[in-house]
Amino acid sequence: MKEKYAILLVRVSTLSQDAEPQVEDLRKYANERGYTNLEIIETKESGLIDLDKKSGTNTLFAFIKDNPKYNVVFATEISRLGRRQSVLHQIKEWFIANKIQLYVKDVGYSLLEDNGSVSTSGELMFSMYGLFAEAEIKQKKERFSRAKKVLMESGYSISGKTLFGYKRITLEGTPKRTTLVIDEVNANIVREIFKWYLQGSNVYEKRMSIKKIALECLKLGYPKYTHSKRNINKLLKEEGYTGEKITNNKRKNKNFQEGGAEAEYIISNNKIKYPLIISKDTYDLCQMRLKENNSKIDKSTKNITILSKLINCNKCKSHFTGNYRKNKGRNTSSYRCSSRSGTNNCVNKQSVSMSMLDSAIWCLIKTDLTALSKIISAFNPDKEVIENGIKLENLYKQREQINSAILNLKKRFNNFNMLKNIEEIDFVDIIYSKVEKLDKSKGEIENEIYKLEVEKTIKSENHKNIFKSIGENLLKIEDSKELLKKYIKLFINKIEVILHNQYFSIIYVENTSTINRFKIDDYFKNNTSKASISKITKDASISLNNYIILDKRNSQKIEAYRTHRKIISTKSKNMIAIKSWLGKDDILIHLNDLTTSKNSKYFTRFNFTKLNIY
Repeated sequence: MKEKYAILLVRVSTLSQDAEPQVEDLRKYANERGYTNLEIIETKESGLIDLDKKSGTNTLFAFIKDNPKYNVVFATEISRLGRRQSVLHQIKEWFIANKIQLYVKDVGYSLLEDNGSVSTSGELMFSMYGLFAEAEIKQKKERFSRAKKVLMESGYSISGKTLFGYKRITLEGTPKRTTLVIDEVNANIVREIFKWYLQGSNVYEKRMSIKKIALECLKLGYPKYTHSKRNINKLLKEEGYTGEKITNNKRKNKNFQEGGAEAEYIISNNKIKYPLIISKDTYDLCQMRLKENNSKIDKSTKNITILSKLINCNKCKSHFTGNYRKNKGRNTSSYRCSSRSGTNNCVNKQSVSMSMLDSAIWCLIKTDLTALSKIISAFNPDKEVIENGIKLENLYKQREQINSAILNLKKRFNNFNMLKNIEEIDFVDIIYSKVEKLDKSKGEIENEIYKLEVEKTIKSENHKNIFKSIGENLLKIEDSKELLKKYIKLFINKIEVILHNQYFSIIYVENTSTINRFKIDDYFKNNTSKASISKITKDASISLNNYIILDKRNSQKIEAYRTHRKIISTKSKNMIAIKSWLGKDDILIHLNDLTTSKNSKYFTRFNFTKLNIY
């Protein structure tokens, strides 16, 4: 009796499935037809992949070419060859071209006639079985998709990466079903990040940009995920933290072919339930802030604008912004109304010297270092000293990691001669690009270390010596735009340029509520007359905010004056009216006469020196 050779083709879709039942069924079926020399080709792969990726089928083709006497293939059903008609058609054509017989056990189908040809009915039957196989998997996928949607809406079997702030656990009794629970440590960080973005981190930082939040997370030693601006931006936009979200995912369809029935992209809109971490109101407010046209957050990385978002236009109430310019090597940067051009087109076209205005505000603050020491004391320096110490330790570690990375890159560069297949210019470009990024990161970290070390020096002093410490560290503060900006915001809530011409500038300075409280307390201590106190408290127009007058007639030696009296109007270029505290008529004063004995009781001269940071 002639020996008969055949191949048993076995496929399962997942690693967890067992192929042995298919093998036994096919072995018995082939033996009944006299085939005893059997080669088993087994694969675990999806039935929907392309032919060039089907390892089992390609192994089959290669084996037949090397062993031509194995010219018969057994499969339990058509779907074991594949589940896409286009792929099944390719396999069928290869079988026919190479005169390979195919037996499909479950339906008793054979591809070839006895003479090796394919009948019309055989072609139709193959196509029909292929259609069934494709339709069956589509139905399975749809059922799976529906079941998955129901589970996700209930908070179970949520696929994809686990959101920061959650952890995935397996449910008892259902090893294949998972759910998400809150990771309290990281969830508190999520809540803190939302709070920072909406309210700031403390009294010094009332609003924080995404960049500053990422830097703060690095300083506090939070997980590396939060050190990235991109991740912070994604986190703030993640609706899942509110308890549920609807996905709008779009991914490339691997089965897409030009002219085929499959869509190029697969879009999924699933409702997913999450444990709640933040309220919907907080999330919605955050989205509104993210959509704002950067009108309240200074995103400048190249320039630090000290009075950013503090100066209001006296015409349209928009903010002044920094206009950075240099002319023949001389700094000519200025502040000007952000609505001077565009749709609003503010009529205020004046520019105010940035160095002059920044210096005037800081010199005003320096006249009252006692108030600065009080406000630092009021906000728990002990706690900040501890926090700053932790932040510094984390920054030192980060700096060491960067130094180590740079050292490793240097070693690689020194070992370049050992490489044979990479061009020198390509290698240098790669190394330079990496070192450049590390250098930028190190620069940012060094800057943060410097600021924190200055603050630590100031706040580490005993509360009674804070005043002395501030005085000793003034030069360090004046050396840093960012520190100046931080301390000015402790004092100043709003600035408005009332008058600005060639010879004089008048600037209204509204103190923060805390500073005003200190100033009013001090005023009452020094003015104990019951009548005067009663009059002051009844007069709603009286405040202890400041008006600064700059006398610029000698541009090389600007003179500065301040008053708590309200400047009501400017009658002309050189005449102002101030509020009388005793209810009499407004007092008219000529700006040329500020220092006369008659007017000296209304105005106090203070030292004006320009900052050296421009």
